[in-house]
Amino acid sequence: MKDFILKLRKSAGLSQEDLSKKLGMSRPTLIAIEKGERDITITELRKISEIFDIPVEVILDEDLKVSEKINAQGFSEKSFNKFHNLILQCIKYGSGEDFKITKTKLAKLVYLCDFASYYKSLNPISGFEYKKLPQGPVAIEFFDIIDQDESIRVDRKENAIMVSLIEEPDDKVLNDEERKIVQAVCKKWKKASTQEVVDFTHRQIPWKICKDREVIPYALINNEDPENVY
Repeated sequence: MKDFILKLRKSAGLSQEDLSKKLGMSRPTLIAIEKGERDITITELRKISEIFDIPVEVILDEDLKVSEKINAQGFSEKSFNKFHNLILQCIKYGSGEDFKITKTKLAKLVYLCDFASYYKSLNPISGFEYKKLPQGPVAIEFFDIIDQDESIRVDRKENAIMVSLIEEPDDKVLNDEERKIVQAVCKKWKKASTQEVVDFTHRQIPWKICKDREVIPYALINNEDPENVY
């Protein structure tokens, strides 16, 4: 990560002072990050993604060379901003009367929205990869956002982790069709229990076909009957 940030900054012709200002941090903090003496937070990572137009998942991909990551600038198929906003919108429309939703149920709604969008238009909302995990399909980046994002509040309630919004999401990130899908999915499952949503995703073809921890191809959702997409 330290080599990547350093080379990315230099490739853009930015000084440490320039980049630190864009990131809203001190120059010594940026120097510490570039030297590997300080870890980068998810909020800072998101800012770097926005500044250089490189998806977060590309930045984090350990299998990619630094040069390949830098060349990924402008890559829009997997949009961190859209994925982040999708999560916030699902909290907004999928939470209960107390404005809270369980972390597990939220993860399923996000998954259903992305795959429902692909079913309808062959284009997912975020394009992020979802893996088959014990509690259902989930994008790995989901956990970092929930744990570290400043616009989300996390509370523990008995055996559940409850998620709520601290601030309203930007309604301009998703287009009209994407927002309609989010609202439709959340409306259907709004009063359902977490386990009901989990069980539904386990009955779907994508879940049944894939192996544990395997990435679930979006195209598998096209094998579902319309009433079983979400």
